[in-house]
Amino acid sequence: MASSSLYFLLIFLSISSFTLLSQSQTSSKLNKFVLPIHQDNKTNLYVANIYKRTPLLQIPFVVDLNGRLLWVTCEQNYLSSTYHAPRCYSTQCARANTHYCHTCFSKARPGCHNNTCGLMSVNPVTGLTAMSELAQDVLSIYSTQGSNPGPLVKIPRFLFTCAPSLLLQPVLPGNVQGVAGLGYSPISLPTQLASHFGYAGFAPTFALCLAPNGVIFFGDSPYYMLPGLDISLPVGYTPLIISPLGEYYIEVKSIKINNKDVPLNTTLLSIDRRGIGGTKLSTINPYTILEHSIFKSVTEFFTKELSSIPLVKLVEPFEVCFNSKMLHDQHVIWRIYGSNSLVEATPGVSCLAFVDGGLNTRAAIVIGAYQMENNLIQFDMARSRLGFSSSLLFFRTSCNNLNFTAIP
Repeated sequence: MASSSLYFLLIFLSISSFTLLSQSQTSSKLNKFVLPIHQDNKTNLYVANIYKRTPLLQIPFVVDLNGRLLWVTCEQNYLSSTYHAPRCYSTQCARANTHYCHTCFSKARPGCHNNTCGLMSVNPVTGLTAMSELAQDVLSIYSTQGSNPGPLVKIPRFLFTCAPSLLLQPVLPGNVQGVAGLGYSPISLPTQLASHFGYAGFAPTFALCLAPNGVIFFGDSPYYMLPGLDISLPVGYTPLIISPLGEYYIEVKSIKINNKDVPLNTTLLSIDRRGIGGTKLSTINPYTILEHSIFKSVTEFFTKELSSIPLVKLVEPFEVCFNSKMLHDQHVIWRIYGSNSLVEATPGVSCLAFVDGGLNTRAAIVIGAYQMENNLIQFDMARSRLGFSSSLLFFRTSCNNLNFTAIP
C-alpha cells in the first residue's frame, strides 16, 4: 500500500483550491525557530519541552493547535526571578483582551495576587476551564538557519496564564505542567513570536511536522530535514479559515474514496453563521472525527469498495476493522493512498482510522493528528492559507528527521 497521510486527504477530501509552490528563500536574519515535540505513548497527545523562567527550566506542555494561550500550573515550586503579574487595566491585559480583575485569598505567590488580570484557561481534552492569573516571564526557543537547531533565543516578557493544577487531571500526560496554544489569538505562542521578532522579518507563519519525535517550525519556509531536504517543496495551498474562537478550518467540498464521490449532505461541509459545520484541524483528537451521517456514508462506501475483504470484530474506538493479512494480500488490487487512513489497532487487525462523532458535532469533520503525521502542515496567517505536502516518506525522510543531536 502506498504510504501517505495528507496525500490521502487530497484524494479523500476535495478542497477548494490547490497550487504548487516551487520556490525557496534564504535569509541570514533571525527569523525562524524550531520546537521539538514528541508523542506521549499513553494518551497520543503531543508534548513540547519549552524553556521558561529565570534560571531557565525545561517544562513539558501539551501542544494544542487551537489553544488560545499558553498556561502552566504555578501552585507549587514556581521559582523565577523574572515572574511578573500585570496589574488590572494595564497594556498587557488589554493585549490579552481581558478586563477582569483577579482576586486571590491565599498567600501571595505566582498565580495568586490581587488586582491582577484574570483569564480563563482550558483543558482541551476535557473542556474544563478555570480562572487564571495573567503573567509574564522569560521564554526561550531554539533558533535555526538550516536543518540544525541553533542557540536559544530569549523573549523576556512572554505572556501566559498561571492556572490551578486541577486542569491537569486526569487525562493529560503525567509529567505535563500545562498547555501550549497555537491558535489564532493575541497571546498564543505563534502570535507572540511574530510580534516580538517582527522587526527581524519574522513571518506570522508556523508549520507542524507530527511524528513520534517531530517538530514545529515558527517562521516561513524553507524547512530542512535530514539529509538536507527542503520539505516545503512542493507544497499545495488551500484557503485557511479562522473560526470566531480562533480555531483553524479548511473548506472541504466533497469526499472521494477510490476516486469515487461518497454521497453525503454537503451542507454540513460549510460553516454556518453560528460557527457550526466545516472541517477543523486538531492535534488533540488522535483520529479524524466525522459527523454521524458522514461517518455512516464513508464507512458503508469504504466497506463496499473492499467487499472482498471480510470484516472482523471491531476494536474501540473504531467501527470498521479488517484482517490485516488479507488486506495486504498481493492479489488485492484496491489501493488506499495513505497508510494513515488505517491503523493497526491490535496485531493482525487494521481499522479505518475514523471515529463517529455523533449527530451534535460543532465541526462536521475534525482532521486528527494521525492523519497529519509525516506531512508538513503550514499555517500562513499573512496570506490566510494552509500549506500541505504529500507524505515526506515519498522523499525518503520523515518528521522524525530534524537533526536534534546538533542542539548546542
